[in-house]
Amino acid sequence: MMQLVIPGQVIASSSIEGGGESKDENSFLRGHGTYVERVESEERLIASVCGTVQRMNKLITVIPFCESRYAGNVGDLVVGRVTSVATSQWTISLVSQQRDARLPLSGVHLPGGAQRVRTAQDQRDMRLFLQEGDLICAEVHKVQPSDGSLSLHTRSFRYSKLENGSLVQVPPSLIPRRKNHYMSMINNTLDVLWGTNGNIWIQRKLKELGGEEANNLADLQEQLRQEHASTPVLPDERQSIARLRNAIESLRLVHSMVTPEFAEEIYNRSVTFGLSPSQILLPQNVVSLTEICRQ
Repeated sequence: MMQLVIPGQVIASSSIEGGGESKDENSFLRGHGTYVERVESEERLIASVCGTVQRMNKLITVIPFCESRYAGNVGDLVVGRVTSVATSQWTISLVSQQRDARLPLSGVHLPGGAQRVRTAQDQRDMRLFLQEGDLICAEVHKVQPSDGSLSLHTRSFRYSKLENGSLVQVPPSLIPRRKNHYMSMINNTLDVLWGTNGNIWIQRKLKELGGEEANNLADLQEQLRQEHASTPVLPDERQSIARLRNAIESLRLVHSMVTPEFAEEIYNRSVTFGLSPSQILLPQNVVSLTEICRQ
């Protein structure tokens, strides 16, 4: 049975002995959304958020109900915006009104080889790589167990600065986790990054790397990124990006799960009905286009 808890509610307790270690068979491990409080000879696990209790053996976690809250997991693909540049790290905003993530200088590719030692000159040149306001795609590298703060990295050749595209923001709870969050859509003409933090990035399809070119993926991917950023987006490409962007926005408006399958279904239905991208968001069209997804 699902157990609903509110902040401050005791979820579990166990007795502790003089050494401070729990010897009770009801002992527990603290998961996200909880904190531990000791009262005399008892150790209590208390909820820090409103949500449902999830138990896995002795590990107890509270899954928050708040749709705007993002609890990162190692390996998550996220899309964020650089808010500040400090010594040896960038600060990345993933979700508004939540603690920003950290992207260390050691976690990004630099010219001259990904594995070379970072120097004082690299620290001075950090704004040449990423500066305030830039959008990036990254992966969660580490989650601090003490406070849930996130450390990111962009060491995969697919993760980098994002330009020449469109950003859509939806509640993180509407983005289901799946094996692949980077995919091609609309007859392989658009690349879409489904950030688990609720930020979705849409851009035209990047060129593929293959064969002999795969020897230095990082440098070649950076060349493709720069070429993509400097090449104007054609009108028909803008139409496709805007149509998919509004298809995703219509799912958000009806609070439906935002998945690639649903977004592409609405995209195709809008084409079949002869709607322009801007007409997708008219209230009557949102209702009719999302009917199948809502059912």
